[in-house]
Amino acid sequence: MRFFDLKYLIIAGMLLPFVLVAMALVSPEGPDYKVVQRGDGFQLRDYAPLRVAETKVAGGFAEADDAAYPLLLDYLHGRNSMGQQVSMIAPVMQQQVDLDGDQGWLMQFTMPQEFPLGMLPQPAVANVDLRELPERLMAARRYRGDWDESHWQQQADKLVSAVERAGLTPIGEPVFARYNAPFVPGFLRRNEVLLSVQR
Repeated sequence: MRFFDLKYLIIAGMLLPFVLVAMALVSPEGPDYKVVQRGDGFQLRDYAPLRVAETKVAGGFAEADDAAYPLLLDYLHGRNSMGQQVSMIAPVMQQQVDLDGDQGWLMQFTMPQEFPLGMLPQPAVANVDLRELPERLMAARRYRGDWDESHWQQQADKLVSAVERAGLTPIGEPVFARYNAPFVPGFLRRNEVLLSVQR
């Protein structure tokens, strides 16, 4: 390899971490909400209706990614009624659900909000559905770090405690929301725990 080519490879290698950091710091597009109150370590947000592509899978927290992501990505990549690529916005959401007495997870990809539900192509993938979530009041706790279950559960416990101390009534299970791509280092990732509360 010529020295000239090697020099540019070295420069590109040195610049790559800065490019990744810059990409991580760019705020990803997310759903519309209005902050109505600030609590102890959380925001109380009023979310507009939200459209999602979703699937339910059995298994543990980590296994949900391996089972659900391929199904939802197939829908985005053209396995739908129009055979078209479908875009998405942040976040990817994961919530524990009961599947006939067994532990399972609901995985949701957030759809662009400029398209009504009826304009989105219907999934041609088994177990993938489109749904519009109604307007919701949600407590949100933001944190950075890896996507492991213990870290998320620790943040979820803190949010539930803070919400109850604030005199709010939680509804349902906490939601794990991820805003960044997997290649973004953990210390730069924007993660959130979301929890519906009674109005």
